[in-house]
Amino acid sequence: MSEGFRANRAALNEAAEKAHKHADHVEHHSRELDRLTRGKMLGRGKLGKVVHSAVRPIVHSMINDMSKAMAGSHRSIAHGLEITSKNLHDAEKAIHKNMRANGLSLEKEGIELHPGQNLPGKKVLKEEYKREVDRRVAELELQGHGVGRHLKVTDQQLKDRLGKPFEETVTIRPDAQQDANGHWFRPPSRRETRWSKDGLGFAESKEKIDPLHGPDAKQRLSPPQLYHDAEKRDQHGNPMNHTCDRFSTAFTDNESYMYADLHARQRIPSSPPYEVVFSPQDAWGKGGHEERFRGYYIDPANPMDANKQINYRDVNFKDAKIVAVYRPDGNGGFKLHTMFPQPKAEHNMGYHHRR
Repeated sequence: MSEGFRANRAALNEAAEKAHKHADHVEHHSRELDRLTRGKMLGRGKLGKVVHSAVRPIVHSMINDMSKAMAGSHRSIAHGLEITSKNLHDAEKAIHKNMRANGLSLEKEGIELHPGQNLPGKKVLKEEYKREVDRRVAELELQGHGVGRHLKVTDQQLKDRLGKPFEETVTIRPDAQQDANGHWFRPPSRRETRWSKDGLGFAESKEKIDPLHGPDAKQRLSPPQLYHDAEKRDQHGNPMNHTCDRFSTAFTDNESYMYADLHARQRIPSSPPYEVVFSPQDAWGKGGHEERFRGYYIDPANPMDANKQINYRDVNFKDAKIVAVYRPDGNGGFKLHTMFPQPKAEHNMGYHHRR
């Protein structure tokens, strides 16, 4: 039976060292190119605008390829965007084509490429990629409230959205009992004050603040306006109070949000409700991805301490889903109404018992 292939460790180490040196070499040239051209290749000046318009379609293609690779479990968002030599080659061709169309040349701009330097280089593609991600998220922000409530939101806003727990006074009616003589009797009822809880034992709350009012809402608004929903109105046009589930959750970064929307858009049902529920792995590839979410809920066991301060718990996002809700945009397409991480209740019940 064969003992199998045995790698030459010295050769592998040498190859790895060469690869690292090459990567450093490319990054150095990219930084040097930016310095020598006074930033012209990174979006400033006429040449920068030409480069931007040429590179953007390449970045679009890179994003679509990345999304498909993650959906097919061939790549994970945790590994970051892969910039290949083909990407660089395609971008360079597009830039030269655009430069000719605009009557520009590197020589006229006083730019001299040295051996090993790329036009545009990895740094330019990375900059353009980040710019494109932010641009797409800005578009999504205009489509609905998903970005405002579940992405561009501070941790304090997430906590304020949960509102304040409240107590309720209930009547306790004991079951019938037998006395020592075997006679049945019912003990008197009693009144008991306790924290109000839902059917699963999570704390119920009121006075919830809509993140769409902004991070300075408590400084600008007073009750009852402070607790109004920024969007909802009743049938008479009067503002309604904001509502929130037992969890207040958000995404941690624009990139994750953008790729989640890309994934969901390909799976919008043909009839209402236009809702897509999927796992993070479906959109972002293999991995747990819990670090791409953040959120809070009120501690069910001790909702408020003796100083009237609310006790919050960090949400456990194990086995969480992502929910994306769309609305027709009137032009044959869809706009993202909202998108949020949805935790599993059972993974956040370690601090209390079911009721």
